[in-house]
Amino acid sequence: MRISTNQIFQSGVSAIQDAQSKLNKTGLQMATGRRILTPADDPGGATQVVYFNAAIKNTEQYQRNADLARPRLEYEESQLVAVGNLFQRARELIVAGNNDTYNTENRRYMAAEIRKLREDLLGLANSRDANDEYLFAGTRSDTQPFRMGDDGQVIYVGATGPGAVREVDLSTNRRIAIGDTGAHVFMEIPERSGLLTEAVFRPGNSLNGVPNVELKNEIANLQGALNNAGKTFRIQFQDQGGTLMYRVLDLDGNAFKDDQGKVIGGPFIPNQPIEFAGRRVTLLLPDTIPPTLPADGDEILSRPIPQVSVFQTLDDIAKALETPVTDGQGREQLSRATSIALRNLDAGLERINEVRTSVGLRLSAIDMHSELNDERLVDLNSTLSDIQDLDYAEAVSRFELQQVVFKAAQQTYVQTSRMSLFDFL
Repeated sequence: MRISTNQIFQSGVSAIQDAQSKLNKTGLQMATGRRILTPADDPGGATQVVYFNAAIKNTEQYQRNADLARPRLEYEESQLVAVGNLFQRARELIVAGNNDTYNTENRRYMAAEIRKLREDLLGLANSRDANDEYLFAGTRSDTQPFRMGDDGQVIYVGATGPGAVREVDLSTNRRIAIGDTGAHVFMEIPERSGLLTEAVFRPGNSLNGVPNVELKNEIANLQGALNNAGKTFRIQFQDQGGTLMYRVLDLDGNAFKDDQGKVIGGPFIPNQPIEFAGRRVTLLLPDTIPPTLPADGDEILSRPIPQVSVFQTLDDIAKALETPVTDGQGREQLSRATSIALRNLDAGLERINEVRTSVGLRLSAIDMHSELNDERLVDLNSTLSDIQDLDYAEAVSRFELQQVVFKAAQQTYVQTSRMSLFDFL
């Protein structure tokens, strides 16, 4: 086999380059602390590195979500505690206001304090968190959720319905809401007294949409209202020979009778109250020519109010306490207003406690998942380290050996390059 001088030189150069490449790679591994520098170094290991890096980033994001949610929920809980204390003070004033030992002037002072509590409650409901976002506005966190309407009543303009509250993920299978809407906390309180009712036209009535037509619904008799609390009645109008008559029915169409067994009904007189079941319903009609009257078959529903806001509850009892009590009827009205206010305020307190419990459970979930995510991060980083990190002891030994190989290749090339046939002539 013939070996040329050029072949000998190329073989020496290749040996030097190969040794230098291995030496450089080991040096780069030692500099970076990574065993896998490119996917070609370990295709299977490189795939695992990509997976574990993605898992670590996701888990770190979960931890950031927890860090975002925790202070917001803790602040919400502190505000709810303040709201609960405010309700307790209002309850004390309501109970005291129903005591006969206090006179009209004393009750006015109590009413003034209740109105101040209502203002404080409005301030709490419009609280902002550390990011200057409204706490109870839901996803409309840049909009003040509670405002005063033209009629002096508090209205809610924050987010409502599905998706009204922002949610964050704490893990792949756990998501929590980072707040509560003001509608749920303050406005949609179950009416517990059973005495608050409303009068509305049934759909399809002739007076629906007619201007200046009003329905007034009141309590006429406390005991009768208590006996029929929570019930819905129908006031039906019928044209009998040119005379407009009304009758009171239950939802099944049965005629309602009073305690003496008398059927409630008779000729309809505009703007005159219709009394039944402890209630008083008045249909206020505009003075027109021809007169505006219900049509044959029109119906009014007198039904329980399903929900009431805590602002309305405080406003109503304040008005009741401001009204002078001069006779037995006034005393009965105050007693009725006190009963309604206490029951609805207790419903509000129950809602506050319910939301506080929910907030506490969410904070507990944050703590639990934060600990689990910390442990998961340790495990993921440890496993990732086992896959991609360099064994320095082995790398140093290999580096030293590769240096020897590199120097030997250089020296061999030097000696080989000096060889010539002319030296033997």
